[in-house]
Parts: sequence; C-alpha cells; structure tokens
Amino acid sequence: MQKIYLILFIFFISTFKICAKEITNLSWNKSVAKGKKLSNFRETVTSPALGKKAWKITLLPKDCGRDNEGDYSDCKNNGRDAVVGHGGGDRARSEYSSDQRYTGEKWISVSIYLPNDFKSVEPVSTSLFQIYEWGSKDEQRHPRMMLRVENGVLDPRYYPVNGRDVSGNIIKYLFIDDMKDKWTTIVFHTKMGKAPGEGFSKMYVNGVLYNEYNGRTGYGGQFFNKFGIYHSWITRWKDEIHGEYPTQVVYYDTLFRTNSKEKLLKLLKINGLNLDLKNIEQDKQVSYSCGDSNNPTWYCAIAARKSDLSVQFFVEDPNERTARIKATSECFKEHDDCTIIFSGKNN
Repeated sequence: MQKIYLILFIFFISTFKICAKEITNLSWNKSVAKGKKLSNFRETVTSPALGKKAWKITLLPKDCGRDNEGDYSDCKNNGRDAVVGHGGGDRARSEYSSDQRYTGEKWISVSIYLPNDFKSVEPVSTSLFQIYEWGSKDEQRHPRMMLRVENGVLDPRYYPVNGRDVSGNIIKYLFIDDMKDKWTTIVFHTKMGKAPGEGFSKMYVNGVLYNEYNGRTGYGGQFFNKFGIYHSWITRWKDEIHGEYPTQVVYYDTLFRTNSKEKLLKLLKINGLNLDLKNIEQDKQVSYSCGDSNNPTWYCAIAARKSDLSVQFFVEDPNERTARIKATSECFKEHDDCTIIFSGKNN
C-alpha cells in the first residue's frame, strides 16, 4: 500500500511539473496574501488555455492581506508614506511574485485572457503585471513597470523615479475590449539600468511593437516579476457613484523569462505561438494633430469615440497624465465609448 501511495505521489508531482512548465519557467510565491478572504486565489484550468493548462486568478472586492513578516499590509497604513515609504493600506491584490531576481537584459512574456464580463474598477488603479526592483536601500524597493488598466487601455507605465510614472513612446494602444474572450500575448524586451541612457523597454503585443521606453529603469538593485490583479487607492471607488465593487477574474499563461529572444520564442511555441517580433518604424505610425497649440511645450492628449475615431477631443496640460484624464472626461460628457488615441508633446 505504501508503494502505491509513493507511485501516486511521484506521478502527481511529475504531472504538476509538466503542467507548470507549460505555463512558466519561473517559481512563484503569493504576494501580501496573509489574511485574505480568498486564500486560494489561483486555480489551474484547462480552458481557456493556450496549451493544456493555464492559471485563473480571482480578486474578490477589496480583498486585502498582509505580509507574512514585518508590518506591511494592504489593509492598513503603517504610518509611513504610502508610495515611497512602503506604508501600505488602501490596496487589495491576488498576486504572485517570482523569487528569482535578475539584472541586465531580458526577454519576458505574459499571455492574458480577459473574460467577456471583465469590468474595470477605475478610478481605482489596476495592475496586471509588474517589473519590480529590490535591494538593500529603500529607494530600490519599488515598481519599475506596471501594466495598468487605464481609460479602456492596458498601458505600460514606467517609473524612472519613485512615485512618478511615464507612458513611454506609445505606438499602438492595447484596448481592453479587444482583449476580451481571447488570448493576448505580450512580450517585453528590457534592459534594466541606473544610468539615464542605459535602460530600455519594448512591449510587443502578438508580435507587433506597441510601446517603447528609453531611459533610467532603476536604482541599481535587482529585479523580479509579478503577475496577478493588484488594486491600489481602492477608496476612490464610491458605491453610490460607481455601483457595486466587482470581482475580477484574469487568466494567465506563458509566464516566461529568458536571456534571448530565440529562447523565449522556443518556449512560446510549446503553447502553439509562432510569433515574429516586428518593429514598427516611426513613419508607419498614425499621425495626430492637436490643432493650433498655444503651449507647444505642454502635453497634448486626444480622446475619441471607439465607434468613430473621427470624433475627437483634445486637451493640453503641463502634465501628460492630467491631459489624458481631462481629454477622456470631455469625451465622456457627450459619449459613452471613449478612449485615448494619442498623448505626447505636440512640438
């Protein structure tokens, strides 16, 4: 009888490893999960899946937890600054972190499937994937890229300086509605560096270049990745205004990281993905104009109707993010299907 149990145990372990290798080549641990209502927020499923298996991540409304050690909690601020002092509070997540850290140049992939009933929790900030820095100094313990849901778009936000994010060079937008009921494979080609001209990041979607950033990407620490659903500033959600806070479900596959493009593409082929990572030249980009600008050094943002991109609203502001928010607000005053189609300097 003991031999039978041993055989079954070995079979279970080997089967798990095979399934896991289809999904990822990294090891993952729960992040800030102690005390969550839903402790088992990751399920292995056969559908939807690119290969034989994928992971389903569920975040219940405002389901916060805390670290196993120390005083950090998503539920309550510990008295330090919420952004740069790791004070915590006003957050919720169902997220995993890799304990395998790295430096330098890497190729990273993540495939995301959003169900048809996926609902945004804006104005709450939502991240679905992160590149995170870690080190002995407090300034090194911060996100350097967050893949965030914003204004109907899944948008990479880069953090060259703690507490301040930039959008990078937006070539194409990845619309949330276009990600529903299908798999979207995202590849990052990154080099992490402290010097202003050392680092870069390129984001490919299904083999096409969507976004690129050049500049500082860290403070000299090591880096790791996070995947899952992460909400911050959840008190921005008001039930009387936004309705009932929704449960979110996101499916993940192809969580790979390699030293070369060739190795990554080989891993992706295990799941039937034959990507050709294409660069889109600047002269192939769509050209937008903000009209007669009185402030050529300010940022311009253009919002448009998804159903008719010719219906546009443009706003200028010294801050790019503020310009995007204002342009979207102007559009939503008249229409209910608005999105940002351009943001940047118009000089």
